[in-house]
Amino acid sequence: MVRIVALDDEEKYIEQIKEITKATYKEGTYELRGYTNVESFLFDMEEGEYDIVLLDMELPGTSGMKVGGKVRLLHPEAFIIFITNHIEHAVEAFEINTFRYIPKTMMKTKLVEALKLLWYDIEVKERKYFVIQNQSKQERIPEDNIYYMAKDKKYVRIVHRYGESRVRMTMEEAFDKITPSDFIRLNRGLIASVRHIMRMESHEVEMRDGMRLSVSQPQLANVKDRIMEYWSGTYRNR
Repeated sequence: MVRIVALDDEEKYIEQIKEITKATYKEGTYELRGYTNVESFLFDMEEGEYDIVLLDMELPGTSGMKVGGKVRLLHPEAFIIFITNHIEHAVEAFEINTFRYIPKTMMKTKLVEALKLLWYDIEVKERKYFVIQNQSKQERIPEDNIYYMAKDKKYVRIVHRYGESRVRMTMEEAFDKITPSDFIRLNRGLIASVRHIMRMESHEVEMRDGMRLSVSQPQLANVKDRIMEYWSGTYRNR
């Protein structure tokens, strides 16, 4: 099921998005919510889970860029598409890792293309999980929800979107259970998700939850390279 949400202060564009989506995806394979009110939209973004977010750039009392920045923090894996009449903001929009920037005059062709391209990434590509299983606990954590993993004596502490989990294993064993291309070794006792690193300063990275983690000198160059690859868009993996 592809989960889509759209925000535009003009109802006619919400209706057009609904019509285009209906013509592109089969019934029962997607759900779409449309909003003309920014506050209602942001409230829903805090509560719901979405794969595709369609945003107008010009909004009453704010801008699509500001709203898009909040969306990116709440839903780091969502595909953001700006649909607008103001193409002069196109370069700025890609600062928040925007998937597409579509002029409203070209919606009937370009939005269809974008929705078809996203189908594989969302529906076909298998989501990966970190599985914790022992005598007292069974837990399945989506890899894209994991912020970082830290050594805690004989355990590994896994910090993720919904809290923390602990599992008795070594850091090497934990690293073997995840997708290596999605994570970075910061030092001997820390592994971080590249997609959840918000900034880097000196020998520290700041994670999405605000935690600052130390990067060892031997890992410094590799961490910088991996972060820049992700931020520049040369690395893209859900």
